[in-house]
Parts: sequence; C-alpha cells; structure tokens
Amino acid sequence: MRSASKQGLATVVFAAVVLVAGGASAANNALKDVMKSMGVTATGDDAKLLVPLFDKTIASKPNDPDFAAWTAIAERGKAAAEKGDLAGAKATCKDCHTQLRDKFKTKYGSKAP
Repeated sequence: MRSASKQGLATVVFAAVVLVAGGASAANNALKDVMKSMGVTATGDDAKLLVPLFDKTIASKPNDPDFAAWTAIAERGKAAAEKGDLAGAKATCKDCHTQLRDKFKTKYGSKAP
C-alpha cells in the first residue's frame, strides 16, 4: 500500500512539474487542440456538443485587429450548434477557415498568441 501511495505522489509531482515547465507550450497549443476536438466532434451527429468548443474558440481570439471577424463567426457557429444545426455549425467553421486560417498561420505559425 505504501508503494502505491508513493507512486501516486510521484505521478502528481511529475504532472505538476510538466504543467509548470510546459505552461507556455500548453497555451500555444490550446487553439490547435480545440480545433482538433471540434473536427472530431463535428463528425458526430450532436451539434450541441460543439457549443463549449465554440466558447473556447471565442476565448482564443488573438488581440489583433486582423482577426476582428473571429468572434462574430464563432458566435454564429455557437448559435447554430445550440439549435442543433450541425450543417450550420460546420458552415461557420468553413467560413472561419476561408477568411482567417491562412492569415493566422502566416502571422503566428503554429503558435497561438
């Protein structure tokens, strides 16, 4: 039993070190992770599962005038998802990618601001 407790404590300590050391990395990959989750979730049939992902997308908006349309697009996607309109939600994803993805990649690469 003691061994299991020590192992559990070691796991918690290791996780804390990784979180502290990798904090900047985690922040940089947050949007990428949200987009991956959104892609997987959009392949399902429950649009409402996209709602919290649109909230995270909104929260990830760069503080940059080049991305002024970001929030409006994500809000439209969220509204569609709340209504259960999967096609509408996916359409806003496409809208955002068409308008902003290349600009974002050019300006920030794979690192979100």
